Amino acid sequence: MPSIKIRSSGPLEIAEIDCHGCDNLGTLLDKNCRGCVLKLLSQVEHVDQVVLKRVYRTIYSTGELSEISHSLAKLKRKVLDYRPPYLEEKRCKECVDERTRALLEVWPSILENPHSAEAVDKMIEKLNRIEKKCIECTKKNFLPLLESIKSGLLSLGLANRLARKNFDELFNASIQPFFISGIWRPPKNKTKMIDCYRLERNRGMVRIYEQRERDVLFYEIDLPEFKLPAEHLQLLDAAFRAEISGVPEHAKFAYPTRTPDFSSEWYSMLLHALRGSSILKIPADEIQELAECMSNWLAYRILEPLSHDENLTDIYISAPPESLPIYVVHERWGTCESGIFWTTPDLLGLGEILASRLGTSFDEVRPQLDAEISELGMRLFLSRHPAIWQNSVAIAVRKRRRKPWTQPLFLERRTLTPLASSIVSNLIRLGASAFVIGEKGSAKTSQIETLVPEIGKNQRIICFQDTEELHFEDFVLHGYKLENVRVTNPEHLQRQIDAFLRGGQAHWLITEVRSSDAVKATLGAAARQGSQPLVASFHARGKNEMFDLLCHIMGFHPTVYKYIDLVISTAHFQTSHGSIRRIVEVAEILKEWDNQPEYIDLFTDDRKHDILKHKNFLSGDKRLLRKLNSYDLTTLNFNQITKKVSLTPAEEGGSQYIQLACKRLAIEPQDMLAQIISEAMMKSDILFYSNKGEKGDYLELPFVSRAYSAYFSMVKRCAPDYKRVRGEWRAWMKNQ
Repeated sequence: MPSIKIRSSGPLEIAEIDCHGCDNLGTLLDKNCRGCVLKLLSQVEHVDQVVLKRVYRTIYSTGELSEISHSLAKLKRKVLDYRPPYLEEKRCKECVDERTRALLEVWPSILENPHSAEAVDKMIEKLNRIEKKCIECTKKNFLPLLESIKSGLLSLGLANRLARKNFDELFNASIQPFFISGIWRPPKNKTKMIDCYRLERNRGMVRIYEQRERDVLFYEIDLPEFKLPAEHLQLLDAAFRAEISGVPEHAKFAYPTRTPDFSSEWYSMLLHALRGSSILKIPADEIQELAECMSNWLAYRILEPLSHDENLTDIYISAPPESLPIYVVHERWGTCESGIFWTTPDLLGLGEILASRLGTSFDEVRPQLDAEISELGMRLFLSRHPAIWQNSVAIAVRKRRRKPWTQPLFLERRTLTPLASSIVSNLIRLGASAFVIGEKGSAKTSQIETLVPEIGKNQRIICFQDTEELHFEDFVLHGYKLENVRVTNPEHLQRQIDAFLRGGQAHWLITEVRSSDAVKATLGAAARQGSQPLVASFHARGKNEMFDLLCHIMGFHPTVYKYIDLVISTAHFQTSHGSIRRIVEVAEILKEWDNQPEYIDLFTDDRKHDILKHKNFLSGDKRLLRKLNSYDLTTLNFNQITKKVSLTPAEEGGSQYIQLACKRLAIEPQDMLAQIISEAMMKSDILFYSNKGEKGDYLELPFVSRAYSAYFSMVKRCAPDYKRVRGEWRAWMKNQ
């Protein structure tokens, strides 16, 4: 016999009915289940949601079932309380008892079919064949009772609504595997699909819909877990409900970061053991996949599948999560609502798990938590009561890409042009320092990350972060010399900085450092060193705001600003085709000024044509200059460009930094231009072959690292003969 248990979840009271061991279907489409559910619900207080628990959970997100059960219970009470005002003789009492018993006998049928009064109608029809001497009593007493019950059933209004829908549709049923947290619902409104793509590692399919009569897009993620065969779910359910008499010897629960690995190992062992004692024949590799699936859901819940969507940048869960769906920020489509409703107990559990990893707590004493799940590339900020008014939990999640960003990926997204990429990369390699500025969500940190391959494997790179945003392990795996400095206490940081300054030349990358004291310590050290190149990101909407932030708010002397060579401005735009992120300006900071900084614009944004155009630093054939703004440079003649285009001299408004670099390196400006143009064409080639062969992996770090190593080895061997470099490079690309 199924059992019922009531639990609270945020503002909701939920009835969980355990249907394990029951032979019925576990859905209101089965009349036996309807009767059982309504009977159990009549025994408890009002609930807002009903869950039928088996290997699949059937969730009815409505309080109407509880109301119907209580209405039927009141009708049944009328039957039990039925007593005519007088009983003339013993025979009449027996008649009343018999009629009451007959009505109670059909009551299970009424519970199974609350939309129909057929059982009552049959009893009324029988009354037409009773003895004459009972007619008056029947009309006066029993018939009104039956009419009252029939009227009560009809007042439920189920018959008309069930003419258009079945019971599951009527009561908003969601059916999902037992281990899937939250409730997953389809869109309520009419929709039109505008985007669709598959997630890596076979983690499902994402669809984006326009909603009629809704001004927000709908984000749907279709997971393979929802399509698991019944026998797989049965095995998982058996493992989940297995009783364990003691803690396994190899369980290392003292190390919270190891919990997911332990869960995977434990479920793998359980599943293999259960498979051996059953008739199920599931291959060993599928057993391991099931164990990992279960482990991920236990450790990370909904966040794990969402982490595989590289197009998501933010995830928002508002309090209470039972009432509001999860919202996501899509790289292309902006803010979208999902049909996923999480639960307060799940969020509290996640917060406690993350707190244990940090050696702290997440409770009413410490109601806020700033945590990272580095393996998912997520940073979370959690708040609970009493930090928020609701007696629930709210979460904001910043999500990074699972793989490192590269400049070719930015080219593919039209964030900047090959020429702009080449100029910035060459200047950074030459020792220029830069500020990457922009508002939140404009890809500042991603832009800094793309500079790691541009700086190269032969240079030391020191990364200062108070939140791990850069894909440190990926870069180290591919041979980049990175030091990952965690910024916490500014005093400790100062000692770290002094040590790194004594350690020799290196490029410093400052990203996601929110402590102004820490930023001041790092920038101050770089300024004192003089020649220490650094790249730092800041929240600023323009060059002037950046200067005010550094010198008027953070308190640096204006001279410090002169130690920075470039300001790279980023922006985030909403278009009819979705969201786009662009580098909108690259400006060189001049050195001869007193109170207000002066600049040379190297690149500026042409918003009408959505392209980053070069400005000031090139002179020559106007037709070729226009073509250099293109993303596709494969058709350009390298020799023609180097003959008809030149670097604008500094005295005529060109780049002072490039001219000084040429003097310092004792090379001709035209050789520097050839180096810049050749690199721009190399990056354009990578983009061209990626699009031509539909090889997205050409834009990812493994291939980009290999391609850059090949190209710069050719430069080292052949420069300044860049015509030869171009020939060897094209031959290398064709062989890939």
